[in-house]
Parts: sequence; C-alpha cells; structure tokens
Amino acid sequence: MLAGQGQGLGSAAAQAGFARGAAMQEHSHALEGAMGMKPGTARIREVWRHNLDAEFHVLRQLVQKYPYVSMDAEFPGIVARPIGTFAGSKAEYHYQTLRCNVDILKPIQIGITLWTAEGDLPPQQDSNINILPINKIQAYNSGLMGGAQHIPCTWVFNFQFNLDEDMYAESSIEMLKQSGVDFQRNHEMGIAPHAFGSLLTTSGLAFNPEVHWLSFHSGYDFGYLIKLLSDDALPNDQGEFFELVSMYFPKLWDIKFLLRHAQRMRNANRLPAEGIRIVDSLGQKSGLQDLAEELGCQRVGTAHTAGSDAWLTGSVYWAMKSKIFAGNLEDEQSDQIYGLHGQYREEFFAAQGTPGQQTNGLGSAAGANFTPGSNNPSTPTNQHAGLNSTQTPVGHYGGAGGAGGHGFGNFQYGK
Repeated sequence: MLAGQGQGLGSAAAQAGFARGAAMQEHSHALEGAMGMKPGTARIREVWRHNLDAEFHVLRQLVQKYPYVSMDAEFPGIVARPIGTFAGSKAEYHYQTLRCNVDILKPIQIGITLWTAEGDLPPQQDSNINILPINKIQAYNSGLMGGAQHIPCTWVFNFQFNLDEDMYAESSIEMLKQSGVDFQRNHEMGIAPHAFGSLLTTSGLAFNPEVHWLSFHSGYDFGYLIKLLSDDALPNDQGEFFELVSMYFPKLWDIKFLLRHAQRMRNANRLPAEGIRIVDSLGQKSGLQDLAEELGCQRVGTAHTAGSDAWLTGSVYWAMKSKIFAGNLEDEQSDQIYGLHGQYREEFFAAQGTPGQQTNGLGSAAGANFTPGSNNPSTPTNQHAGLNSTQTPVGHYGGAGGAGGHGFGNFQYGK
C-alpha cells in the first residue's frame, strides 16, 4: 500500500473511491441477484447490430470523463505464417505473421472498459448521461433483462462471423465456445465491421491524444482495430503500421511491455520493495491471469471473453502502476507494443543467470537476419483464446487474397 497526499492507494481520494466502489458493488450484486446473473456481469454490456448506435451514443459522452480505455480482442486464431528470411529482427517476423493473419481473418469480439485517470469505473447511474430508448425486444437481445437502463463499464462488441464460411483455427474456436461465445448469434446478430469502424472513428475514442489505451501483448488487438478503422489491409512495412497506430491511438500502454520494463528496473535495483517482491514472485510467469493473481485483481465474467479480459486488463494496469511502479510510469514506456518493439525478455533471464530459452518474447538483437524454422518465435498463446499454439511456419502468405494456392497451418474453412 502506498501513502501520499495526492495519489496512491493510501490517499484520501483513493479511500473515498474505494468507499464509492464498495457501495456500487453492493448495488450491482443486488441487481444481479434479482436477475439471476453472474456477479459483476450486469456491468458488462453485450453489443450487437441492433444496439450498436445506442451504445456508441453513451460512449461518446463517457469518454470525456473516462479517457482510459482497457481493451481486448478475441479472434479466430493463427492460420498462416510467412516463410523466408527477414532482414531486421524477430520483431519483423512477428509483424509479418500478424499482418497476414489480420488481413485474411475477421475479429469475433472486441471488449473495452472505461476508467478515469485515477482508475475509477463509471457509475451505474449518471443523470448527466443521455441514454437512447431501447424496446423490450432489444433489451432482451442485449441481455438487459426487461429494459434495465443502467450504465455499464464494459462493452463487448460482437461481430458477424459465420463458421460455415469464415476462416479460423479450429482449436481457437473450440476454446471460445467453451468460454460461452455463441457463434450462431454472431452469425445472425453480429455487427458489420464497417458499421463499427465508422462509429469508432467519430466516437472520440480514436485519434484522441487525451485517450490512453490499455492493453496486454496487443499487436493483434491493435491490428484488428486498425483494420476496422481503415477498412483496408495492413501495410507491408512495419514502420508504416506504427505510424497508423500512432495516428489512431496516440497514447497506449502495453502491460506486458511494462512488465519487461519492471524486470529490467528490478535488475538495476530501481523498484520499490513491493515491486521487487511482486516481480520476484512472478518469476518466469508473464500471463495476464498470472499478473492478476499476483496483484490481487479479481476477474469479472468468463476468461477468454473480450469483456472480462478487457476489464481485467484495466484492473491489472492500475494495480501494476501502484504496486510495482509506486504510482509513476515513465512516458517513454508508453506507445510500445510488446513483441513488435525491441526490448526483450531475455535481458531479464540473462541477468538472473537463467539459461537462454525460447519464449513469447524476442530473442535476437535488432538488425540480425532471421529465418523461421524449428526455433521460430511464438505468438501469444496463453493470454488470448484466439491463438493456436500448434501452428507451424508452413506456406507463404501472398497478400489479402487469402490462401492463393499456398499452404497454411491447421485451420477450418468453408466446412
């Protein structure tokens, strides 16, 4: 716990916030009990085609006061890997793998949670927020149970997806099904990508330097968001991709990148005692759930669904900032996407005397040539349901046209 006059968990403002949060949670639990809902899920709003406009109407108003946006995307896996020699680094291979898969696949869910700059969630009731009317059929379809018009803190945007026509990795879809994703509903009621992209463009969430996006190992998340915003394929050049990220999302924080920074600070004895304890206790664990458990963050909803993961991502960010970094994050650690920017996990293990090993991080120095093979770098596998750890670098991606006669890994298409 931190003490301070203006910030930290021990401040008067933080204590008042905890009291407000406790009252809010008590009210929320009463509402959920009356509706037969799982604890906390009344604050997660499912968004489909019919209530998309209404929910963006609320978001446009809230973002002015709640400019921190934690997010997560669920997508249909990894079905293609590029082959060849990549002059630059393993980060370039990561990007080309990301690019070819984002181009040929569709997102399934995107979840966002809103926060104040102090880490507070929106209240369930706010007389200053105008809510568009919603009829009983829409209320039922949205999971509002009779038209309850409370304000959520988390939104899950469910996209059009057809298992009979769209490409996917089978193991990824099975995991999403086990987490409760209803693909029949996505097929019948899902949001059209262009409709979401148009509304996000004018929402105040994108293109706004005052909005901070919070994410975890987020290359694919931002890749899909940029695809939705631009309605175009991702650029061939990684540098051009970073330019698009900076344009659409001028300020972002990647939690996994921050964890690697914390490990480097720990090696240099620059962390407070609580930060050292947490980093040491984590050891080689680096998943979002691992961090959440170590930091005492409680999940709301079901893992591997975009709303629950987005909410947990925000909770972990605020706890990490307070407990590991003593409330201070250096601005130069922002706008870095783990796996695509070149600061590596191996630095930490090398300093600890741990033998080199293949990880989810980047293992080679920038500027080296890299040919994928038996030691190709992995994409994240234990943080997103939508990733398949069994893929191998077979085939060559030839552009946004899909397979183009080349081979891919294990996937289902038009079954």
